[in-house]
Amino acid sequence: MKKSKVVVLALVLFFYAGLYLATTKKDVCITGDCEKIFLVTEALRNAKSYVYSANRCTYRQGSDTLCIFVKDTTGVNWNALADTACLVAQDKGLLQQKIFIIKADHFPNDTVARKVCP
Repeated sequence: MKKSKVVVLALVLFFYAGLYLATTKKDVCITGDCEKIFLVTEALRNAKSYVYSANRCTYRQGSDTLCIFVKDTTGVNWNALADTACLVAQDKGLLQQKIFIIKADHFPNDTVARKVCP
């Protein structure tokens, strides 16, 4: 009786482990534009605690727009963050980008700053 309980428990655990692995989102980002955006996201998140992520604003191939999603934080100079995002994007190889700083805490999202990088 005790042996069958252990087997059933092991089967249940393997089932849920397989279900977890099958349904978790995998970020497959190895080369190109995706990797550069990932590096921009990491650099901004490490520098500023209120930055959620950086993504392309559209999924169109060859897009030159970056949306930086941030928490709704008081006392932040959003234009300075746009300047910083521009510098970081240029440092990571994303040239001549249009930067949009977007508060993502509520719906509809609010664009708080825009910048066209040189």
